[in-house]
Amino acid sequence: MPLHPRTHLVAACLALGLAACAGEREDGRVARAGAQIARDADSPAGREGALQAYYAALVAEHGEDIGLCPQADAPQAAACPDAGLPGVAVAPRRILLMLDASGSMAGRLDGRRKLDVAQDALLAFASRLEGDAQVALRVYGHRGGNREQDKPESCRASELALPFGPRDPAGFEAAVRAFQPSGFTPIAASLQAAARDFDAGGATADGNVVYVVSDGIETCDGDPAAAARALRESDIGVVVNVIGFDVDAAAERQLREVAEAGGGDYLAARDRDALLRVFQQRLAALNARFNCRIGTASTAFNRTVDTHSARFNCLVDKASREFNAIVDAASDDANAGRATPEQRRYAIDQARARRARIIEPARAERDAAFARGRQARDTNVDDARRDRADARRDAEAVRPH
Repeated sequence: MPLHPRTHLVAACLALGLAACAGEREDGRVARAGAQIARDADSPAGREGALQAYYAALVAEHGEDIGLCPQADAPQAAACPDAGLPGVAVAPRRILLMLDASGSMAGRLDGRRKLDVAQDALLAFASRLEGDAQVALRVYGHRGGNREQDKPESCRASELALPFGPRDPAGFEAAVRAFQPSGFTPIAASLQAAARDFDAGGATADGNVVYVVSDGIETCDGDPAAAARALRESDIGVVVNVIGFDVDAAAERQLREVAEAGGGDYLAARDRDALLRVFQQRLAALNARFNCRIGTASTAFNRTVDTHSARFNCLVDKASREFNAIVDAASDDANAGRATPEQRRYAIDQARARRARIIEPARAERDAAFARGRQARDTNVDDARRDRADARRDAEAVRPH
């Protein structure tokens, strides 16, 4: 273990024959008394020795032990097991289901309202989740009407119907069934609100997923692709998947853009059976490993940032505190006639140089670790995206039609 700085400096005082440097302190001054013995020496060696001893005594009294600062860590991203159809080897940690309850969901499909079909699919999906994944529900477009005068109220209608928490099947079903199709489609505003949902749910950068179920495009003048991108690029790295339910070509183009911006999948469901397949198989299988790899890469990078920042901040704090204390003490001594102006200047110059020797290498070490960690994270994320794209093409080739 490295010795405390003042241990070395007291030894230096003793080597100079200035035993008083290590003596008892009296009002913070006795520890520096021995250094003043030679302050009027005529020889250059005598003056230099007095300057060194004076600074050594200041550090012996005010020096900070930088060895107490925590060590930094730069871990590798953890490995993720494979996920294959139809099982889920690595389940997401937090899943936000986002349900379109706009007026168009009152349309009928195979004799049933589209909203009813979507509600059934959400319930079936949630009931088959394994592990400790938490599910939240956000509903949008369920207030107001579809007339132009209803638009302001309807576009504000995005509600967290069920927050993240331990799974409660009865509570989830009640929340899913509580809404009727009504107004416009505020997808962008709902994705912006999703960031608050994850934050309130205690999300970290590991396994956070959104599934948007919509039968149409944004109709509230928002930019859902930009909102999805902001979620993906946030500290918690949410993956946004979009399920286009019985949509036309124009809506499919926009919804695909949203999924791509959110780093997730776009999946088309033309009828009830297709929607159930989407939830039960493809989303779980194709996103499980991807979400795990994104999460572990982000977790490793966050650990690097946190530990290197903590070490750097500690070193800066200690070096700055030591410098300020020495400046104050040397200035007080000079003002009181206990030290010469030359001793004061020397002590401050040495303290400034010592502060730089601590802070600048620490800054360089921190910045280099950040750069390496960021590169490793980005490489892992790019690899995961390529693998996911390959898996999606393979799954599409065998998709039931």
